[in-house]
Amino acid sequence: MTDDIERAQEIEQRDRDNALRLQLERQARIKASFAPRVEGVEATCIDCDEAIEPERLKALSHKTSRCAQCARDHEHRLRGFR
Repeated sequence: MTDDIERAQEIEQRDRDNALRLQLERQARIKASFAPRVEGVEATCIDCDEAIEPERLKALSHKTSRCAQCARDHEHRLRGFR
């Protein structure tokens, strides 16, 4: 019985560690997307690595990390569309 509990705790800890690691990686990607890499490009999409449209950045007060197409695709995935 004790072995089962210990195994469950180890699995739970591993899952928490993985979730934290993924969250930190995602935050780093988002932060990096706003760092200028190419002259004249203000921000880069975290999904496709293309420049985010300047009009989109302006309209959203630079509070986006996806280009318009990737944002649409992301919304569709969240809603369960393909």
